[in-house]
Amino acid sequence: MAIDSTRESSVTDQSGTTAPTPKGSDVATQRSRNVGLKNRSSLQIADVLALTASAFIGALVLSRVSAERAGSLGYRDVALTAAAMAIALHLHGLYRRPSSRLRPSEWWRPWVIARCLPTAALLALAADALILGGERMMTLTAAVAMTLPAVALVPLGRRLVIRIFDPLVIRILVVGTGPISERLTARLQRCPDMRVVGHVDDNVAPGALVLGGLADLPIVCAAHEVDRVIVALPNTSDAIVLEALRQLQGWVPISEVPRYFELHNWRSEAEELHGLTLMHLPTASMGRSERILKRLMDVTISTCALILAAPVLLIIAVAVKLDTPGPVLFRQERIGRGGQPFKIFKFRSMSADAWQRRGAVADFNQADGPMFKMARDPRITRVGAIIRKTSLDELPQLINVVRGEMSLVGPRPFPTEQSDGIDGAALARLDVKPGITGLWQVSGRSDLSYADLQHLDSVYVQSWSLMWDLRIMLQTPRVVLGRSGAY
Repeated sequence: MAIDSTRESSVTDQSGTTAPTPKGSDVATQRSRNVGLKNRSSLQIADVLALTASAFIGALVLSRVSAERAGSLGYRDVALTAAAMAIALHLHGLYRRPSSRLRPSEWWRPWVIARCLPTAALLALAADALILGGERMMTLTAAVAMTLPAVALVPLGRRLVIRIFDPLVIRILVVGTGPISERLTARLQRCPDMRVVGHVDDNVAPGALVLGGLADLPIVCAAHEVDRVIVALPNTSDAIVLEALRQLQGWVPISEVPRYFELHNWRSEAEELHGLTLMHLPTASMGRSERILKRLMDVTISTCALILAAPVLLIIAVAVKLDTPGPVLFRQERIGRGGQPFKIFKFRSMSADAWQRRGAVADFNQADGPMFKMARDPRITRVGAIIRKTSLDELPQLINVVRGEMSLVGPRPFPTEQSDGIDGAALARLDVKPGITGLWQVSGRSDLSYADLQHLDSVYVQSWSLMWDLRIMLQTPRVVLGRSGAY
């Protein structure tokens, strides 16, 4: 769709001269500032509440554990410590980041807050000493106790405020069309606080709809009240793209997908070399000690989960047996770490002759690459449809985890015939044990393409950490309950 030239009042014309800026740019600039101010204010309110709660909980716990160490901590000490923590966050520069982040509700992680706690504790002690003048001064133990809960409460408070009380929708314009643009758009559409208003490109990919070309970028941003522009490898020369983006600098935030984004992950680092920015590719991080730690976590959590879920396992087993003839458990050869085959355990969710009927549904495959996915597979039983939607059919895989064939978190194991077709970056999955849940599950599951699978497998292996495994496990219940991409 072309842009009406009468709406333009500020672009470079055909003669090469620069006309006045778009009239909508002032409105867009003000909107961008208002969005940033709104985000900042909401998060500051969330932080004040979280920091106050942190100080109160710390004082309460300390008074129960040791009345002698708690002394006579009161509301004044709680307020003083909360104020000291708020000042520490400011001193560490954590409120200077809103305009540079796409999702301001996720600026800070718990370890970022933890780095501010020593400063907060020292400020609280210093302020307490100055105010009281040596009388009933706060102890170091009390200062640490009242600041420590903030590590969890500040990130939690921010998420609650942003997602419940301040559901701001970010309007995004994507520069570029084609496969990478489509993958970016699909990811953005799964974020409830984001809306893709459209695309711009000069050499438009077949079948793609655009709001205009690169020269129309300022006008499109003004007309559609764009909050952010994301550059996703447009089919246009770099010179044209750079010139179009210069028109936006100062009034619309800009982000970009790196040209070789498949090689990067959250461990990638940037370095300046005499004005030139270098991006360093991360190296694999799962050494021997990390594997031992991961294994200990797998065995501990899986054993406890099997014990606690025993009644649920029994109920599902009975339901599967009564629903259709056949075994309760489905056993199939899958490929694990290093290409070693193993037998996976699942509750049977299809008819007993599903494997013999696979040829009848082969033409209805909705997945690309070597994978097979079908939203309405006629082989699925009544009980099977329920346990697949809720992922309860995966519970017996806890046995595979205890046996050491799988992990709680990792790439999903594919059947042998599908694994034989895995290539490219997805081969990184063979470096780790397959998992019950993983980055693929919390990022879209069956709605993702094979290219997404390759990328996610590579990213997970190259940037593994214990904290990331825990984060994926915490995200899994929300994804399962949402039933997004489950079939």
